[in-house]
Amino acid sequence: MIYLISRYLEQLGGSWEILRVLNYTSVRAIAVAMTTLLIMLRFAPGAIRKLYLLGHRDLDRGYDMNVARSKRGTPTMGGLLIFSAVVISLALWGDPTNTFLLVAVTTMTVFGLLGVTDDLAKTRGGTAEAGLSRRAKLIVQVLYGAGLGLFLYLPATSPFPAGIADTIGIPFLKPEVYGGADIHLGWVYVLFVTFVIVAVSNAVNLIDGLDGLAAGTTLPPVIVYGVFAYVLGNVKLSGYLLYPSLPGIHELVVFGAALAGALIGFLWFNSYPAEIFMGDTGSLSLGVSLASLILLTKQELVFIIAGGLFIHVNLTHIIGDRIGIHMLGRRIFYRTPIHHAYEHLGIAETKVVLRFVIVGMILALFAMATLKLR
Repeated sequence: MIYLISRYLEQLGGSWEILRVLNYTSVRAIAVAMTTLLIMLRFAPGAIRKLYLLGHRDLDRGYDMNVARSKRGTPTMGGLLIFSAVVISLALWGDPTNTFLLVAVTTMTVFGLLGVTDDLAKTRGGTAEAGLSRRAKLIVQVLYGAGLGLFLYLPATSPFPAGIADTIGIPFLKPEVYGGADIHLGWVYVLFVTFVIVAVSNAVNLIDGLDGLAAGTTLPPVIVYGVFAYVLGNVKLSGYLLYPSLPGIHELVVFGAALAGALIGFLWFNSYPAEIFMGDTGSLSLGVSLASLILLTKQELVFIIAGGLFIHVNLTHIIGDRIGIHMLGRRIFYRTPIHHAYEHLGIAETKVVLRFVIVGMILALFAMATLKLR
Protein backbone atom coordinates (compact mmCIF):
# COMPACT_ATOMS: atom_id res chain seq x y z
CA MET A 1 0.00 0.00 0.00
CA ILE A 2 2.73 2.46 0.98
CA TYR A 3 4.74 1.39 -2.07
CA LEU A 4 1.83 1.91 -4.51
CA ILE A 5 0.86 5.24 -2.94
CA SER A 6 4.46 6.44 -3.13
CA ARG A 7 4.63 5.47 -6.82
CA TYR A 8 1.49 7.51 -7.51
CA LEU A 9 2.67 10.57 -5.56
CA GLU A 10 6.11 10.40 -7.15
CA GLN A 11 4.52 10.88 -10.57
CA LEU A 12 3.02 14.18 -9.38
CA GLY A 13 6.53 15.60 -9.19
CA GLY A 14 7.62 18.46 -7.00
CA SER A 15 8.44 17.66 -3.40
CA TRP A 16 6.90 14.20 -3.83
CA GLU A 17 9.89 13.13 -5.91
CA ILE A 18 11.71 12.31 -2.69
CA LEU A 19 9.54 9.19 -2.53
CA ARG A 20 11.52 7.69 -5.39
CA VAL A 21 13.80 6.37 -2.64
CA LEU A 22 11.21 3.61 -2.18
CA ASN A 23 12.01 2.38 -5.68
CA TYR A 24 15.22 0.99 -4.18
CA THR A 25 14.71 -2.61 -3.17
CA SER A 26 17.23 -2.27 -0.36
CA VAL A 27 15.26 0.56 1.26
CA ARG A 28 11.99 -1.38 1.18
CA ALA A 29 13.74 -4.52 2.44
CA ILE A 30 15.00 -2.64 5.50
CA ALA A 31 11.57 -1.07 6.01
CA VAL A 32 9.69 -4.37 5.77
CA ALA A 33 12.13 -6.16 8.09
CA MET A 34 11.77 -3.44 10.72
CA THR A 35 7.98 -3.50 10.34
CA THR A 36 7.69 -7.26 10.88
CA LEU A 37 10.08 -7.08 13.82
CA LEU A 38 8.12 -4.26 15.49
CA ILE A 39 4.81 -6.03 14.89
CA MET A 40 6.16 -9.16 16.55
CA LEU A 41 7.58 -7.28 19.55
CA ARG A 42 4.42 -5.20 20.01
CA PHE A 43 1.69 -7.81 19.58
CA ALA A 44 3.32 -11.12 20.55
CA PRO A 45 2.81 -10.78 24.34
CA GLY A 46 -0.95 -10.24 23.94
CA ALA A 47 -1.20 -13.02 21.36
CA ILE A 48 0.63 -15.42 23.68
CA ARG A 49 -1.86 -14.74 26.47
CA LYS A 50 -4.79 -15.11 24.08
CA LEU A 51 -3.56 -18.44 22.70
CA TYR A 52 -3.05 -19.72 26.23
CA LEU A 53 -6.56 -18.73 27.33
CA LEU A 54 -8.07 -20.29 24.21
CA GLY A 55 -6.38 -23.59 25.09
CA HIS A 56 -3.94 -23.70 22.19
CA ARG A 57 -1.13 -25.19 24.28
CA ASP A 58 1.65 -27.66 23.67
CA LEU A 59 0.81 -31.34 24.18
CA ASP A 60 2.81 -34.16 25.73
CA ARG A 61 5.76 -35.32 23.66
CA GLY A 62 6.39 -39.04 23.45
CA TYR A 63 10.18 -39.01 23.06
CA ASP A 64 11.03 -37.86 26.61
CA MET A 65 8.53 -37.46 29.45
CA ASN A 66 10.83 -35.13 31.40
CA VAL A 67 11.03 -32.80 28.42
CA ALA A 68 7.31 -33.19 27.88
CA ARG A 69 6.49 -32.08 31.41
CA SER A 70 8.84 -29.09 31.22
CA LYS A 71 7.18 -27.77 28.05
CA ARG A 72 3.58 -28.83 28.67
CA GLY A 73 1.11 -25.96 28.55
CA THR A 74 3.29 -23.56 26.52
CA PRO A 75 1.09 -21.74 23.97
CA THR A 76 1.51 -23.00 20.42
CA MET A 77 0.34 -21.90 16.94
CA GLY A 78 2.83 -19.02 17.10
CA GLY A 79 3.15 -19.41 13.36
CA LEU A 80 0.02 -17.27 13.14
CA LEU A 81 2.09 -14.39 14.52
CA ILE A 82 4.83 -14.91 11.94
CA PHE A 83 2.36 -15.23 9.08
CA SER A 84 0.33 -12.18 10.12
CA ALA A 85 3.41 -9.99 10.57
CA VAL A 86 4.78 -10.99 7.16
CA VAL A 87 1.50 -10.47 5.29
CA ILE A 88 0.76 -7.10 6.93
CA SER A 89 4.29 -5.84 6.26
CA LEU A 90 4.23 -6.99 2.65
CA ALA A 91 0.85 -5.32 2.16
CA LEU A 92 2.51 -2.07 3.23
CA TRP A 93 5.88 -2.29 1.50
CA GLY A 94 5.54 -4.95 -1.21
CA ASP A 95 4.45 -4.70 -4.84
CA PRO A 96 1.16 -6.65 -5.11
CA THR A 97 1.44 -6.75 -8.89
CA ASN A 98 4.72 -8.73 -8.81
CA THR A 99 4.25 -12.37 -9.83
CA PHE A 100 7.20 -13.67 -7.81
CA LEU A 101 5.85 -12.07 -4.63
CA LEU A 102 2.31 -13.30 -5.27
CA VAL A 103 3.54 -16.87 -5.75
CA ALA A 104 5.58 -16.77 -2.53
CA VAL A 105 2.76 -15.28 -0.44
CA THR A 106 0.12 -17.63 -1.89
CA THR A 107 2.31 -20.65 -1.19
CA MET A 108 2.95 -19.50 2.37
CA THR A 109 -0.79 -18.95 2.90
CA VAL A 110 -1.82 -22.40 1.65
CA PHE A 111 0.65 -24.22 3.88
CA GLY A 112 -0.13 -21.92 6.78
CA LEU A 113 -3.78 -22.96 6.52
CA LEU A 114 -2.69 -26.60 6.39
CA GLY A 115 -0.69 -26.07 9.57
CA VAL A 116 -3.57 -24.27 11.31
CA THR A 117 -5.90 -27.16 10.50
CA ASP A 118 -3.41 -29.64 11.92
CA ASP A 119 -2.71 -27.62 15.08
CA LEU A 120 -6.43 -27.06 15.77
CA ALA A 121 -7.13 -30.77 15.40
CA LYS A 122 -4.36 -31.56 17.89
CA THR A 123 -5.46 -29.08 20.55
CA ARG A 124 -9.13 -30.02 20.22
CA GLY A 125 -8.33 -33.72 20.30
CA GLY A 126 -6.04 -33.33 23.29
CA THR A 127 -3.18 -35.38 21.83
CA ALA A 128 -0.48 -34.96 19.21
CA GLU A 129 -1.95 -37.96 17.35
CA ALA A 130 -5.29 -36.17 16.87
CA GLY A 131 -3.89 -33.95 14.12
CA LEU A 132 -4.05 -34.57 10.41
CA SER A 133 -2.58 -37.86 9.28
CA ARG A 134 0.74 -37.90 7.45
CA ARG A 135 -1.07 -39.12 4.34
CA ALA A 136 -3.58 -36.25 4.41
CA LYS A 137 -0.84 -33.64 4.77
CA LEU A 138 1.27 -35.30 2.10
CA ILE A 139 -1.63 -35.32 -0.37
CA VAL A 140 -2.14 -31.56 0.05
CA GLN A 141 1.59 -30.90 -0.25
CA VAL A 142 1.95 -33.02 -3.39
CA LEU A 143 -1.11 -31.54 -5.09
CA TYR A 144 0.00 -27.98 -4.43
CA GLY A 145 3.58 -28.77 -5.43
CA ALA A 146 2.41 -30.25 -8.74
CA GLY A 147 0.18 -27.24 -9.39
CA LEU A 148 3.02 -24.84 -8.66
CA GLY A 149 5.34 -26.88 -10.88
CA LEU A 150 2.93 -26.56 -13.79
CA PHE A 151 2.55 -22.83 -13.16
CA LEU A 152 6.31 -22.30 -13.22
CA TYR A 153 6.87 -24.57 -16.22
CA LEU A 154 4.13 -23.59 -18.68
CA PRO A 155 5.09 -20.63 -20.92
CA ALA A 156 1.66 -19.03 -20.51
CA THR A 157 2.07 -18.61 -16.76
CA SER A 158 5.78 -18.93 -15.97
CA PRO A 159 7.42 -15.77 -14.57
CA PHE A 160 10.79 -16.95 -15.87
CA PRO A 161 12.35 -15.77 -19.16
CA ALA A 162 11.86 -18.08 -22.14
CA GLY A 163 14.23 -21.00 -22.30
CA ILE A 164 15.11 -21.33 -18.63
CA ALA A 165 11.78 -22.27 -17.05
CA ASP A 166 12.72 -25.95 -16.75
CA THR A 167 16.36 -25.42 -15.74
CA ILE A 168 17.98 -25.73 -12.32
CA GLY A 169 20.92 -23.74 -11.01
CA ILE A 170 24.22 -25.50 -10.43
CA PRO A 171 26.71 -23.98 -7.97
CA PHE A 172 30.15 -23.03 -9.34
CA LEU A 173 29.11 -23.57 -12.99
CA LYS A 174 28.19 -20.87 -15.50
CA PRO A 175 24.82 -21.03 -17.29
CA GLU A 176 24.43 -21.46 -21.02
CA VAL A 177 24.01 -17.72 -21.63
CA TYR A 178 27.58 -17.17 -20.39
CA GLY A 179 29.21 -20.06 -22.19
CA GLY A 180 28.34 -22.78 -19.71
CA ALA A 181 25.64 -25.43 -19.87
CA ASP A 182 22.10 -25.63 -18.52
CA ILE A 183 20.29 -28.76 -17.38
CA HIS A 184 16.82 -28.85 -18.93
CA LEU A 185 14.43 -31.17 -17.11
CA GLY A 186 11.43 -30.79 -19.40
CA TRP A 187 8.22 -32.11 -17.83
CA VAL A 188 10.31 -33.71 -15.08
CA TYR A 189 10.66 -30.17 -13.75
CA VAL A 190 7.08 -30.39 -12.46
CA LEU A 191 8.02 -33.46 -10.40
CA PHE A 192 11.16 -31.71 -9.23
CA VAL A 193 9.18 -28.71 -7.96
CA THR A 194 6.80 -31.06 -6.17
CA PHE A 195 9.72 -32.82 -4.50
CA VAL A 196 11.30 -29.54 -3.33
CA ILE A 197 8.01 -28.25 -1.92
CA VAL A 198 7.33 -31.47 0.00
CA ALA A 199 10.91 -32.07 1.14
CA VAL A 200 11.77 -28.57 2.35
CA SER A 201 8.44 -27.87 4.05
CA ASN A 202 8.70 -31.16 5.95
CA ALA A 203 12.38 -30.53 6.71
CA VAL A 204 11.62 -27.37 8.68
CA ASN A 205 8.69 -29.15 10.32
CA LEU A 206 10.98 -31.97 11.41
CA ILE A 207 13.72 -29.75 12.84
CA ASP A 208 11.16 -27.89 14.96
CA GLY A 209 11.63 -29.59 18.34
CA LEU A 210 13.77 -27.41 20.59
CA ASP A 211 13.31 -23.84 21.78
CA GLY A 212 14.46 -21.49 19.03
CA LEU A 213 15.80 -24.25 16.78
CA ALA A 214 13.47 -23.99 13.77
CA ALA A 215 13.52 -20.18 13.66
CA GLY A 216 17.25 -19.97 14.32
CA THR A 217 18.22 -22.46 11.61
CA THR A 218 15.75 -21.15 9.01
CA LEU A 219 17.03 -17.58 9.25
CA PRO A 220 20.49 -18.11 7.62
CA PRO A 221 19.23 -19.78 4.39
CA VAL A 222 16.45 -17.18 4.10
CA ILE A 223 19.14 -14.48 4.14
CA VAL A 224 21.21 -16.43 1.60
CA TYR A 225 18.34 -16.62 -0.87
CA GLY A 226 17.48 -12.98 -0.25
CA VAL A 227 21.03 -12.12 -1.35
CA PHE A 228 20.68 -14.31 -4.44
CA ALA A 229 17.37 -12.64 -5.29
CA TYR A 230 19.05 -9.23 -5.07
CA VAL A 231 21.85 -10.32 -7.40
CA LEU A 232 19.51 -11.93 -9.92
CA GLY A 233 17.25 -8.88 -9.94
CA ASN A 234 20.10 -6.48 -10.68
CA VAL A 235 21.13 -6.54 -14.36
CA LYS A 236 24.65 -5.20 -13.81
CA LEU A 237 25.41 -7.29 -10.75
CA SER A 238 24.02 -10.52 -12.21
CA GLY A 239 26.00 -9.96 -15.40
CA TYR A 240 29.20 -9.30 -13.46
CA LEU A 241 28.75 -12.52 -11.45
CA LEU A 242 27.65 -14.48 -14.55
CA TYR A 243 24.09 -15.21 -13.45
CA PRO A 244 21.01 -14.95 -15.67
CA SER A 245 18.97 -11.83 -14.96
CA LEU A 246 15.42 -12.56 -13.76
CA PRO A 247 13.23 -9.44 -14.18
CA GLY A 248 10.94 -8.88 -11.22
CA ILE A 249 12.70 -11.24 -8.83
CA HIS A 250 13.98 -8.31 -6.78
CA GLU A 251 10.64 -8.41 -4.93
CA LEU A 252 11.76 -11.65 -3.28
CA VAL A 253 14.36 -9.57 -1.45
CA VAL A 254 11.46 -7.81 0.25
CA PHE A 255 9.77 -11.15 0.94
CA GLY A 256 12.95 -12.61 2.42
CA ALA A 257 13.49 -9.50 4.55
CA ALA A 258 9.94 -9.77 5.89
CA LEU A 259 10.58 -13.39 6.87
CA ALA A 260 13.90 -12.47 8.49
CA GLY A 261 12.35 -9.69 10.58
CA ALA A 262 9.51 -11.97 11.70
CA LEU A 263 11.93 -14.77 12.62
CA ILE A 264 14.10 -12.45 14.69
CA GLY A 265 11.01 -11.12 16.46
CA PHE A 266 9.73 -14.65 17.07
CA LEU A 267 13.07 -15.72 18.50
CA TRP A 268 12.70 -12.98 21.13
CA PHE A 269 9.87 -15.04 22.63
CA ASN A 270 10.76 -18.52 21.37
CA SER A 271 14.33 -18.69 22.72
CA TYR A 272 14.89 -20.84 25.80
CA PRO A 273 12.75 -21.06 27.85
CA ALA A 274 10.17 -20.61 25.11
CA GLU A 275 7.08 -18.52 25.83
CA ILE A 276 5.46 -19.77 22.62
CA PHE A 277 5.95 -22.46 19.98
CA MET A 278 5.32 -21.97 16.29
CA GLY A 279 3.48 -25.28 15.79
CA ASP A 280 2.85 -26.77 12.37
CA THR A 281 1.28 -23.43 11.43
CA GLY A 282 4.72 -21.89 11.57
CA SER A 283 7.00 -24.75 10.57
CA LEU A 284 5.02 -25.69 7.44
CA SER A 285 4.53 -22.10 6.26
CA LEU A 286 8.18 -21.22 6.95
CA GLY A 287 9.40 -24.37 5.25
CA VAL A 288 7.39 -23.80 2.11
CA SER A 289 8.39 -20.11 2.07
CA LEU A 290 12.01 -21.23 2.02
CA ALA A 291 11.12 -23.71 -0.74
CA SER A 292 9.56 -20.86 -2.73
CA LEU A 293 12.75 -18.82 -2.46
CA ILE A 294 14.77 -21.84 -3.58
CA LEU A 295 12.62 -22.49 -6.64
CA LEU A 296 11.94 -18.91 -7.70
CA THR A 297 15.61 -17.90 -7.57
CA LYS A 298 16.48 -21.06 -9.54
CA GLN A 299 19.30 -21.85 -7.13
CA GLU A 300 17.97 -25.22 -6.03
CA LEU A 301 21.25 -27.04 -5.60
CA VAL A 302 22.69 -24.27 -3.45
CA PHE A 303 20.35 -25.58 -0.77
CA ILE A 304 22.61 -28.62 -0.42
CA ILE A 305 25.07 -26.16 1.14
CA ALA A 306 22.81 -23.50 2.67
CA GLY A 307 20.33 -26.06 3.99
CA GLY A 308 22.85 -28.71 4.95
CA LEU A 309 21.46 -28.86 8.49
CA PHE A 310 17.98 -29.71 7.25
CA ILE A 311 19.36 -32.42 4.99
CA HIS A 312 21.36 -33.83 7.92
CA VAL A 313 18.32 -33.93 10.21
CA ASN A 314 16.10 -35.50 7.55
CA LEU A 315 18.61 -38.14 6.42
CA THR A 316 19.37 -39.22 9.98
CA HIS A 317 15.65 -39.39 10.68
CA ILE A 318 15.07 -41.60 7.64
CA ILE A 319 18.00 -43.82 8.57
CA GLY A 320 17.14 -44.01 12.24
CA ASP A 321 13.35 -44.22 12.07
CA ARG A 322 12.34 -45.68 8.72
CA ILE A 323 15.31 -47.97 8.15
CA GLY A 324 16.45 -48.66 11.71
CA ILE A 325 13.21 -49.08 13.65
CA HIS A 326 10.68 -49.99 10.96
CA MET A 327 12.86 -52.16 8.72
CA LEU A 328 15.63 -53.52 10.95
CA GLY A 329 13.73 -53.44 14.22
CA ARG A 330 16.52 -51.72 16.13
CA ARG A 331 17.73 -48.23 16.97
CA ILE A 332 20.61 -46.81 14.96
CA PHE A 333 20.60 -43.48 16.83
CA TYR A 334 19.55 -42.88 20.42
CA ARG A 335 16.64 -40.79 19.17
CA THR A 336 15.43 -39.05 16.06
CA PRO A 337 15.23 -36.29 14.97
CA ILE A 338 18.94 -36.14 15.67
CA HIS A 339 18.86 -33.04 17.90
CA HIS A 340 17.04 -35.13 20.51
CA ALA A 341 19.87 -37.68 20.35
CA TYR A 342 22.30 -34.94 21.35
CA GLU A 343 20.04 -34.13 24.30
CA HIS A 344 20.06 -37.83 25.22
CA LEU A 345 23.85 -37.66 25.36
CA GLY A 346 23.57 -34.98 28.04
CA ILE A 347 24.18 -31.86 25.95
CA ALA A 348 22.03 -28.99 27.20
CA GLU A 349 19.16 -27.92 24.95
CA THR A 350 20.49 -24.37 24.70
CA LYS A 351 23.90 -25.62 23.61
CA VAL A 352 22.40 -27.92 20.97
CA VAL A 353 20.37 -25.05 19.52
CA LEU A 354 23.28 -22.61 19.57
CA ARG A 355 25.59 -25.10 17.86
CA PHE A 356 23.01 -25.82 15.18
CA VAL A 357 22.61 -22.09 14.53
CA ILE A 358 26.38 -21.59 14.35
CA VAL A 359 26.72 -24.42 11.84
CA GLY A 360 23.82 -22.94 9.87
CA MET A 361 25.58 -19.56 9.73
CA ILE A 362 28.83 -21.17 8.55
CA LEU A 363 26.97 -23.08 5.81
CA ALA A 364 25.24 -19.84 4.79
CA LEU A 365 28.63 -18.16 4.30
CA PHE A 366 29.82 -21.07 2.15
CA ALA A 367 26.62 -20.85 0.11
CA MET A 368 27.13 -17.14 -0.54
CA ALA A 369 30.70 -17.86 -1.59
CA THR A 370 29.27 -19.71 -4.60
CA LEU A 371 28.16 -16.33 -5.95
CA LYS A 372 31.73 -15.49 -6.92
CA LEU A 373 33.30 -18.90 -7.44
CA ARG A 374 32.01 -19.70 -10.89
